[in-house]
Amino acid sequence: MLGWRPPCFRRQSVIFLWVIEPIQREERPMLPQRIVALSVLFLLPTAVASAAEFDLPSRVEAVTVFPDGASITRRFSVEVPAGEHVLVLGDLPPSADPGSLRVAGAGEGRLVIGSVDARQPRAFERTDPARVQQLEALRDERLSLDDRIGAERLRKRAAEALVAGSTLAGGERGLNVGEARQAFAAAVEETNAADRAIRQAEQRQRVLDREIATIEAALRQQPPQRLEARIAVEAGAAFRGDLTVTYAVRGARWSPVYDARLTTSGAKPALELVRRAEIRQETGEDWPNVAMTVSTVRIARGGAAPQLASMIIRFSEPRRSAVDAIGAGSPRGYAAAPAPTTPAITAGDDTRRLERGRVDEAEAVVEAAGFQAAFVLPGRTTITSGDGARALRIASTAIEPQLISRATPSVDPTAFLEAQFKYAGEVPLMPGRVSLYRDGVFAGRTQIAAATRDDVVNLGFGPDDLVRLEYQVVRRTDGSAGIITSSRTEEREFKIIARNGAQSPRQLVIEDRLPVTEVQDITVEALPGATAPTARDVKGRRGIVEWAFDLAPGASREIRHGWRLRWPADKVLAPVQGRS
Repeated sequence: MLGWRPPCFRRQSVIFLWVIEPIQREERPMLPQRIVALSVLFLLPTAVASAAEFDLPSRVEAVTVFPDGASITRRFSVEVPAGEHVLVLGDLPPSADPGSLRVAGAGEGRLVIGSVDARQPRAFERTDPARVQQLEALRDERLSLDDRIGAERLRKRAAEALVAGSTLAGGERGLNVGEARQAFAAAVEETNAADRAIRQAEQRQRVLDREIATIEAALRQQPPQRLEARIAVEAGAAFRGDLTVTYAVRGARWSPVYDARLTTSGAKPALELVRRAEIRQETGEDWPNVAMTVSTVRIARGGAAPQLASMIIRFSEPRRSAVDAIGAGSPRGYAAAPAPTTPAITAGDDTRRLERGRVDEAEAVVEAAGFQAAFVLPGRTTITSGDGARALRIASTAIEPQLISRATPSVDPTAFLEAQFKYAGEVPLMPGRVSLYRDGVFAGRTQIAAATRDDVVNLGFGPDDLVRLEYQVVRRTDGSAGIITSSRTEEREFKIIARNGAQSPRQLVIEDRLPVTEVQDITVEALPGATAPTARDVKGRRGIVEWAFDLAPGASREIRHGWRLRWPADKVLAPVQGRS
């Protein structure tokens, strides 16, 4: 007797037994060998089921987006009997990192997780369900067209029967000429209509055949669209509960964008800095109605600083010529000395309360911990894969800035309004794009640099048309100095006039420059009577000077600026950028 047992199922197992009973020829000489097949169905209790696979649906529950990736958490319900099982999740995106899969959860009973593996299902195991559904619909339509063609052919045969000889000669005297003509006309009309319907149906079938062939070819060649996670578990008793699987993906990111809203009316200026997270994702899976968090942690930069190679300096050895190499009896002929070693340098790469009469944007809850910050967005969020960027408000800060009218009149006589403040937030400002609004009017866009606590931040808000500047060239000379003309000189003198046409005081900052030399024989001197600058080499920029002062309403201020260059008479100055 030979017995066979198929794989176990969830609730019961089916065992088919084939019993082979050979019949002795000498006892039944006239009968061939008889095979008796018996099928027996056993309903096994749940407790003895083992090694079963459970295909479980899951849904995206929560997403944490980083500047260079994302962490996805899926939730799924589990109900398994005692024994060893494999939980199969077939709806993970192909961009999921298999090495990042982690499973957690709770429920009624005890469940031990043995291993978590991920692989792409083979094409014959899990085809694209959308394409399969489309293929089935096309095949069903083609079958319905077969039925229609059959009905139209039957209609055509019935029309032909109207003009058959037996029909025309029916009755006692048969049909008269008028009745026969009506029968012929009806038969022609029905036959033509049936032919048209058959022709249209066959044309549509040819179109369907091409579409079916295209989809079938795509299903045969199409790579897997999802990733399959296989979780080996063991339950000592029946288990019921909810589990989560978390994995990392690279096709998602967020970047900070800001709204800077400056109000200049009132006793003091006010600045509202609104921080938003612009989220993009092209992971291959949608995030419908999920709990969304954005984190400042950068996960793709590695865990340690780059390691520098040693910088070794050597003398370059002279190369030997081919003649010297042959004369020295070199068996290999000419051999060049190694090139000097080049140093290798490695570079690392409170939900806001709604007030009556106002429409406010909800903000995130900030969770700052040591070296990172996470913004937990309120409510639920939906972000579709490959559907562009979505900007979500995460925080705002009220700031009392200092207004400065800054100008570089040697380049542009326009003064630009600037809001300056010292950043006081606990969460660092990340560099990003800023949309500027001045007194409710859009004033353009700019970039903001990274800033931590107590860093000074400057944001420009466009031209200040109430401050007028004039830049005049007073003197420009080129001559010689000394009795024997041993040196040459060049002088430049300028005058800057600033006027405040506003009804309120203005703080002005005006920038200009002095020549900078790196040659000992060239000297640079400030002209006598020049206005001493407030600062030199501003922000580390050599030769840049600035004058900072307050200007009362209707007042004006004059700044005199200039220099003298001196160099040997037998030398010629090379053209210098910005020299006029």
